[in-house]
Amino acid sequence: MILILIILIDISNFYDTIFNHPKENVEKEIKTFVREFELNKNGREEASLHKCIVYTQDAPDKYTDGVASLSKKLTGVNEKLQDAKPTFETLLSELTELRQNHQSRSDPYQKERKEFLKGIAKAKKNYEEEMKEREQELVKEYRLLMEEAVRGVAPP
Repeated sequence: MILILIILIDISNFYDTIFNHPKENVEKEIKTFVREFELNKNGREEASLHKCIVYTQDAPDKYTDGVASLSKKLTGVNEKLQDAKPTFETLLSELTELRQNHQSRSDPYQKERKEFLKGIAKAKKNYEEEMKEREQELVKEYRLLMEEAVRGVAPP
């Protein structure tokens, strides 16, 4: 029972603090926050400045160590590349030779086939042109026959 009474008192105090005087409480909290922020500001800036000083003092050593190790690694990589270069050149020449051999073996009659297909296409074109000319001649002859028939002239 006493516990419930204490809880009710705390709730009423909380309710009173938040809802009955909100502006005063908010202003008071803001002032407290600003005061604490200003008090701790110098300490934060000091710590940040100290970190920057330590970092900049260690930076040249880290830079030279990093450059030296990178130089060693790059030298090793360059040596391996130079050692591998002849192997890659021979592989490239063999690959080129294999491609040429494959092309020549795969279709020895490729040129002849292309020429044959071109000849067929040309013959087809010539045939179509000749058929168009014959059709036009037949149309002309038919018109002449029709005109003669209309005039009453007998065909020869």
